[in-house]
Amino acid sequence: MARSLQRCVWVLGLGLAALGISLGAPLETAPVRLLVPAYFYPAGEGLKAWDRLIAAADKAPIVAVVDPDNGPGKQVDENYRAVLERARRSQLTLIGYVTLAYAKRPADAVKADVDRWLALYPGKVDGIFFDEQPSGPEHVPFVAECFAHARRRIKGARIVSNPGTVCAAEYLAVPGRPTVCLFEAKTGVDAYQPPSWGAKLGAEQVAVLLYDVPKAEGMKRSLQEMLRKRAGYVYVTDDSGANPWDRLPSYWDEEVAAVAETNRRTPGR
Repeated sequence: MARSLQRCVWVLGLGLAALGISLGAPLETAPVRLLVPAYFYPAGEGLKAWDRLIAAADKAPIVAVVDPDNGPGKQVDENYRAVLERARRSQLTLIGYVTLAYAKRPADAVKADVDRWLALYPGKVDGIFFDEQPSGPEHVPFVAECFAHARRRIKGARIVSNPGTVCAAEYLAVPGRPTVCLFEAKTGVDAYQPPSWGAKLGAEQVAVLLYDVPKAEGMKRSLQEMLRKRAGYVYVTDDSGANPWDRLPSYWDEEVAAVAETNRRTPGR
């Protein structure tokens, strides 16, 4: 999902004042949240994973990305309907998957997916995860239009988007303070270098996703480094392959405990 950084390097060298945008004052009141791409079907072993995900939400704040069929699909999936109904009675926050296809989809198609989430699974999602966000500044109006539609349709919508790499700063200045995944990779968190303008952000606007991290020790070190680099939405898994999000990590319980302990040590973070 990563894009070349060349298209947004110019942004990093400019002051935000020169751009005429404001990211707002940093907020340090949000807890660390696990942002889990829950791309496992809720039946068999996948349902067991959903059971664990729902149970863990009592221990640490978790936002789960729901993806029945590269989006909401064309019709209701009864297994998803049932598990989302259970999840709504828990502390788990659910956001629906919609792809922006790096601005290759028409805005109307993106908006239709948002609307389909509400039609097929009414009252089940608290926001939208916009995957494959473009990174260059020329596409900000398109993305802002899609974000605005989701906010109009879902009261208090939680908007998370994923370029998978550092993008133009304007994306994070879109009204509503979206959360943007600035790094998604298996190269390890050491390869993630926050942008110069990142210091002006609240941690709740930055997400980092890591996969193919084989051991719990590496997961814990990665979490510490993510937090040092001011990411408020985090996730680490030992899953790999074409879909590294099709199960929970083998160290899931330890990861939940590590995030819960971080929030206990730094209340009101």
